[in-house]
Amino acid sequence: MQLPPLNRISFSSGNHDLERHFDRWLDSEPGQALLDAERTMLEEWMRRQVGQRAVAIYTTREQDLLRDCPLRWKMSLGPEGFPGVTVQSRLDTLPLAKSSVDVVLMHHVLDFTRDPHQVLREACRSIAPGGKVAIVGFHPLSMMGLARLFYLRQRPGWAGRFYRPNRVTDWLHVLGFEVDGMASGFYTMPFGERGRQRMRLLEWLGSVLWPRHGSSYLLVARKRAGVVRPLPSRQRQTPRSTVVPVPVARWGQQNRES
Repeated sequence: MQLPPLNRISFSSGNHDLERHFDRWLDSEPGQALLDAERTMLEEWMRRQVGQRAVAIYTTREQDLLRDCPLRWKMSLGPEGFPGVTVQSRLDTLPLAKSSVDVVLMHHVLDFTRDPHQVLREACRSIAPGGKVAIVGFHPLSMMGLARLFYLRQRPGWAGRFYRPNRVTDWLHVLGFEVDGMASGFYTMPFGERGRQRMRLLEWLGSVLWPRHGSSYLLVARKRAGVVRPLPSRQRQTPRSTVVPVPVARWGQQNRES
C-alpha cells in the first residue's frame, strides 16, 4: 500500500539550503523561543516513556530534546554537516536495525527533508512493536503559517513544507501506527522579544480559542504489535468412540439373571 501523494512543492531547485537556513534561524531569538515552547510540550511526555533505546532525528544540529527521557541508551541523528549529533547520515537510509528502538523523536524532519515519505518509513521501520514515534512539526493553519505566506519571498529559515497533523496521521495509519494524542504550542508570531511582548494577548487567546492550532505541534503514535493466531490443525481427528459405558455393578447383575 502506498502513502498518499505529497503536495506539489519542489525541493530540488533552489531549496537545497533550507536545512541550513532553518538551523541558523533556530539560533535567533524567535527560534530559541520556539524551541522553549517545544521543550515544554516534550518535557512531561518524555518523562513517562519506558524502554531501553531512544533516538532523536534532526534536520539541524543537536538540540538536546532527549534530556528529559529516562531511557538508558540515547543518541541523535542528523544530516551531514551539522555538528553535535551522535551520527551524521542520510535520513532516508537510517543506520538503525529493524525494530531496535523504543522511542523515536523527529524534530521538523518532515518539514524540511526532500523525501518525507521515505524518511518516515525508515523511522517507523526501526521502531519495535509497541514503541512510539513523536513528530514535531509546523502547523500550516497557525500564526506561523500566516507569517510564512507573507514572508515567503524572503525565504526565511522556516519556509519549508508544512503538513497538517491530520495528514501525517493518515501516513502513520498506513505504516501500522495508532495515534495516541497531539499537543500544540507557540500561538504567537515569530517575532523578537519586544514584538512578542506586544502580542501577549494573542498567545493567551490562542491557548484558549484555538489550542490545537499552535505554530508547532507534537504528534505521538504507537506501533501496533502483531498478534499471532495459530491456524487450526489439519491433522485427521480421531473419531469419537461409539461404545456406551455400562456401570460394572449393573453389568454383573445382568449376567446372574441370564
